[in-house]
Amino acid sequence: MAAALDQLHTDPDFQSGLVLFNAGKFWHAHEDWERLWLRSTDPTRSFIQGLIQVAAALVHWQRGNPRGLTLNWNKARPKLLHAPANCGQIDVAALIQWMDGMVAQAVSQAPTLARKSDTASA
Repeated sequence: MAAALDQLHTDPDFQSGLVLFNAGKFWHAHEDWERLWLRSTDPTRSFIQGLIQVAAALVHWQRGNPRGLTLNWNKARPKLLHAPANCGQIDVAALIQWMDGMVAQAVSQAPTLARKSDTASA
């Protein structure tokens, strides 16, 4: 069974995806998160789908495709806006702000998923 939003930090596919994402391996992060997405239900499923779409957006960014970046981010953004501010130890607000900056071409490097401590999520 998939982890609930407040338990994502214990899911191996979620954690593996985080490590890959932060290493700039966005396609591979997408693959790990897809396994979790397939076995999840909402609201976890929607949040994970948002992360998958962020990863897909960044694959397009790596390939020099700003249109693909924007299209995928526009799909991901509403899902992340509905997530808690600290979800799976990810600072969701910081991720949204960063990705908005990338689409506006004000930020020229990919984000890392800022982790908040376990005590901050309690």
